[in-house]
Amino acid sequence: MPHQNEIVLQAPAKVNLFLVITGRREDGYHLICTLFQKIALYDSVGLAVGGENGISISCPEWLDSGPGNLAYRAAEAFCNEAGIEPRVKISIRKKIPAGGGLGGGSSNASAVLKGLNALYDSPLSNETLHGLSASLGADCPFFLLDAPAAIGTGTGTEVRVIETPRRWLVLVLPDFGVSTQWAYQNFELTTRHQDTIFDARAYLDTLMWRNDLEQPVLKKYPRIGEIKQMLLSLGAEAAMMSGSGSTVFGAFPSRKAAEEAVSRIMAHEKGLEACAVETL
Repeated sequence: MPHQNEIVLQAPAKVNLFLVITGRREDGYHLICTLFQKIALYDSVGLAVGGENGISISCPEWLDSGPGNLAYRAAEAFCNEAGIEPRVKISIRKKIPAGGGLGGGSSNASAVLKGLNALYDSPLSNETLHGLSASLGADCPFFLLDAPAAIGTGTGTEVRVIETPRRWLVLVLPDFGVSTQWAYQNFELTTRHQDTIFDARAYLDTLMWRNDLEQPVLKKYPRIGEIKQMLLSLGAEAAMMSGSGSTVFGAFPSRKAAEEAVSRIMAHEKGLEACAVETL
């Protein structure tokens, strides 16, 4: 039996401060080295257990409320692994945009795993939770960590905590999303990528950010390249697409500079949403 019945967790978004593709496995999955960074933009995930049989999700109508939702699959996987009859109600309040490369679905799923483990008095070890999260999605193991940043290798599921400086970012969201699967399928792996000896710290310290998925995405969606240039012209020290897109973010030297950039974008650009957030 659960030792309490309800819990509410904040599920943060992430950006990828770099994403380098280093190879491809025989099963078609790409091998990457990426730096995940949590940011102060959150969904709220509420869990209630012990009521009616089954798993139910209350969420915005544009989200799947069944097995197509990663949070649903996380609850199902947890209950199966722990040998618990599923009696789980999930409520999701969204602030992280979907399809923007910010990891909202993965963060929600990891919040469900953490929350259920807490409600049921930790029947599953950290190692077991990591395995469950990796089976749900490549970003999920990172969100299980309490740390704000980590290097992800393999397919992204092998995570190692790293310290990063706090920064102000401006997120710019165009009025379209990008399919992660499409972006990886259309990436052209060359020997240049496979020969990379990657120094994560050097990239981080010099703000020489790199996202290999920009290669296919910018060809199909030139608007993303225009947004990068716009952020740089507004004073960003660096600008890059997050993950597979479509969100683009720029690093600014201060909160004031970031908020001024947001004001100018919102005043002069149609079809774009922008906000200033701090890294965690």
